[in-house]
Amino acid sequence: MNKRIFKYYFLLILFVLLVSTLFSTKIAQNFYKEEVTDKLRSIAFTLEYHLQDLEQVDYDRLAKDYVQKYSKNFDLTGDKLRITFIDFSGQVLGDSEAPYQQMENHLNREEIQEALQGSFGSDIRFSNTIKSDLLYVAVPYSDEQVIVRVAIPLLELAQINNMVQFYFLLIFFGALLISLLFSLRISSAISRPLKNLTLVSQEIAKGNYKKKIEVDSTDELGNLAVAFNEMSSQLETTITDLDNKNREIESIINSMKDGLVAVDKELNVILINPAALKYFNIAQNTDCKGKKMYQFIRQRRINLALQETIKTNKSLEFEVRFGNRLFSIATVPLGFEDSEESENGAKINSGCLALIHNITELRKLEKIRSDFVSNVTHELKTPITSIKGFIETLKAGAITDDKVAYRFLDIIDIEAERLYNLIEDILRLSEIESLPRETDLENLQLKEIVDEVLEILQPLAAEKEVSLTYSETEEISLEANRNRIKQLLLNLVDNAIKYNVPQGAVTISAFKKNGKKVISVKDTGIGIPLEHKTRIFERFYRVDKGRSREIGGTGLGLSIVKHIVKLYDGDIEVNSELGQGTEFIIRLAD
Repeated sequence: MNKRIFKYYFLLILFVLLVSTLFSTKIAQNFYKEEVTDKLRSIAFTLEYHLQDLEQVDYDRLAKDYVQKYSKNFDLTGDKLRITFIDFSGQVLGDSEAPYQQMENHLNREEIQEALQGSFGSDIRFSNTIKSDLLYVAVPYSDEQVIVRVAIPLLELAQINNMVQFYFLLIFFGALLISLLFSLRISSAISRPLKNLTLVSQEIAKGNYKKKIEVDSTDELGNLAVAFNEMSSQLETTITDLDNKNREIESIINSMKDGLVAVDKELNVILINPAALKYFNIAQNTDCKGKKMYQFIRQRRINLALQETIKTNKSLEFEVRFGNRLFSIATVPLGFEDSEESENGAKINSGCLALIHNITELRKLEKIRSDFVSNVTHELKTPITSIKGFIETLKAGAITDDKVAYRFLDIIDIEAERLYNLIEDILRLSEIESLPRETDLENLQLKEIVDEVLEILQPLAAEKEVSLTYSETEEISLEANRNRIKQLLLNLVDNAIKYNVPQGAVTISAFKKNGKKVISVKDTGIGIPLEHKTRIFERFYRVDKGRSREIGGTGLGLSIVKHIVKLYDGDIEVNSELGQGTEFIIRLAD
């Protein structure tokens, strides 16, 4: 830029200098010619005046005599003056330089023709003899029918040209130096702000919006710098706002539990959040942007739905199974592109957004709820039917037989107790599941609670001929709800007694290990078959349904235990072999 400005200014100054020099030269030449012409006219008119005083004239001698005289009088000593007398027919009558008898007729000469038609004539012609231009001036003398012609070589014209060339070179080099300095200064004054503007623009392009242009003038470039700085500030504010909004949107999208995928009309991925990557078993650091959707999600139903949404501009909702998981997917068109239309003139959709919701657990919970309702209905129906049947039997006349009536009433009492326990367990489980966190916490000594439990269950253990023992390596304290921990231990120890063998044992132990408080309830009972171990914590699940009902189990005890452990962010493990007994291990945070 600097070189270009310098070149333009230099060429402009050089052009002006050349035009000025040529114009000045032309003026000097014309001035010189006019001055010489005036002198020659004066000589010619003077000769015309002297001819009036002469009676007999020798034109040839007169021409030679007056050459030196007029050259000296008119300051023409440096030039060679020539005087010629010519009659009106063009015949030469005398000449100061050459024999007039040998000279050709001059009637057709330019200056002679002009003189015959007016007061005088003039012409400039190149002389091969002296290798210079000659100026001719002719004045008619009508009384004698004679034309006085005076000529002089324009030798000073060459001197003027040489002088002009000398001054031209002098002025040229001087002007060249001045124009060089001037052009450099102007180009620097223009290019320096532009260079600064370019450098600052490059910094802004790299993201450095703090960079500003120094303003040191109030001209157009200064105004441009001020406007550029204002634009930079506005751009920084806008980009910052956009970055903040993008970060907010990105944070929201990345924190979504549902998967989100956006594609363009060619099914190239525009956006995919971590949840979607996780759902479709794609590594979190995978760069999916700009690549085809089907390269990462190889599920034909999803890809066809995206294409259909883009094509028809209609939202779709459907379910699809991917591996062992079930997803609910909703596809939504992104919108139209203003600049592009299809062949039939319809607007083309710019892409599609897919919202992916994992409904595996939801369906599982729905099934659990359905099973729960079915099981509750069945569990409630059995004792109610039994109670109703015995009551009808009593009404039919069995009440008059005291022995039968009392036996039926005992059965009704057992069934009512069973119904009461079932309702209690259902309410207790519902209460535990609805709690976001445990309440009524207090500092408890585990041994005190275990002692209470053993005291309550000792009669049952004695009846079943099962021994109960408790051991702890160190004093275990808990920050918990007393009733909740007591219920947990009651259910586990009660099951350990009921499903034990005569002369069996139930051992409760507590200790700390790996930063956890561990509670173990181990029995020497019948054990749990391997195929049932993964389901024993389900609601109403029984390994031996007949025996469970016989001993009065509701099928909710272990489910309650699991939810209590979960309420304290703990975990429960079961170790059991058929015929070798069972051990439940509970780990709670220290």
